[in-house]
Amino acid sequence: MTSQYVQFDFIISDPVSNPKPGKSLQIRSRCMLGRNKHEGSRRTQREKRKIANEMIPSVPSNRTPRRSTPLPTKPLIKDLVPIRFAGREIDPEAEILLADAFAFNFLANDVTPLERCTNLDCLESACFSWLFTDTTFLHSMLCASYAIKDFKSPQSKDGPGVQTTFHLQATLSLLRVKMQKAFAHQDESVLRVIINLTLLAIGFGDWATAATHLEGLHGIVQLRGDAAFLEERPTLHFKLDRIDLAWSLASGRKPYFMQPVKSWDCRIRCPYPTPPPNLYQPSAAWDYRILNVFKDFQNLTLMINPMLTTTFQLPGRRIPYAWVVEQLRTMCITAGSEIRQDKSLLLWVLFTASITVARTHDTWIRDALKTAVAGLEWKDVQAHVSRVMWIGLVHDKPGQKAYERLSQAKSSPWPTS
Repeated sequence: MTSQYVQFDFIISDPVSNPKPGKSLQIRSRCMLGRNKHEGSRRTQREKRKIANEMIPSVPSNRTPRRSTPLPTKPLIKDLVPIRFAGREIDPEAEILLADAFAFNFLANDVTPLERCTNLDCLESACFSWLFTDTTFLHSMLCASYAIKDFKSPQSKDGPGVQTTFHLQATLSLLRVKMQKAFAHQDESVLRVIINLTLLAIGFGDWATAATHLEGLHGIVQLRGDAAFLEERPTLHFKLDRIDLAWSLASGRKPYFMQPVKSWDCRIRCPYPTPPPNLYQPSAAWDYRILNVFKDFQNLTLMINPMLTTTFQLPGRRIPYAWVVEQLRTMCITAGSEIRQDKSLLLWVLFTASITVARTHDTWIRDALKTAVAGLEWKDVQAHVSRVMWIGLVHDKPGQKAYERLSQAKSSPWPTS
């Protein structure tokens, strides 16, 4: 029987491929290994007993075998990189949070459907080494990691926790020192730290602070080449645009990184040879720019849906976009009978708003939804919104919850003020 453990011997040869002196005997010995053995010999029996003993687990005779207790999981970072972090007194909890943060960051490129569909054609350099060389970046990552932990806590409405606040203050203090240096705008870690701080401010709904950080980011990008710099860094451009969009939706102001529109033509093709027969078709009266942007998002949705699995969950935190919610409320009042006649579009607008930026206990959205879903079961509503732009595994569950909450509320007329 061939052993499960295979050993290799490496023979050094000279330039004409001849073995070195004395190696021929080693080759012959290796080739004949196990050939001249007798089954009944003492050596063969001894080897068999040794193998049999190794395969039997060592269990005391007076005790019954038990399942082995799994050892506690160690932080991934400590296993892979046995060196010290840039900051002092990084406890095991902080190490685990950092490991989780970087594991999510690396996996996001393959797991997140949106980033797969947008095809950015660029992989940014990893920031992993900065944890061990840049104290400012380390504290910003710890601040973000503890903030995510705060968001999951029932007490998150009370604001940042003690650890989040500590690392935030450390980050800001160290960043001020960095910004006083010449050519600080060329320091890549400075850019990443400010991005982290901007995301934190948005997560906690501090839009004034977010605007300050965005102004700083905009200044750095301008110093590094503005539009030309962003064209060479599509992934960074994508991240900045998403932050900028959040700011714009919350404030109603012009984005900081807005680039001139070169074309309003459709950019994303339908992933199918022919569109689904029940796909919603916008009215010909729509402005061609809105029409093409709408089609792009429709096609993106058609691309994303097949990529999701039943285990997919959308992480995140509901961010209050006050300005866009007010615009939606005004639209519901002024649109009147025109939008009410387009049942699928009306239901899609209201349900999308209720599960993203608005809240179903707000009077205007609750009353508008109650009127729109009158006489409809959830499956009917689902059929309507799926025609327009709907990611089933992301939107079905919160959409159904919003529908069920409506049955517990009293009906009121369509909002008029």
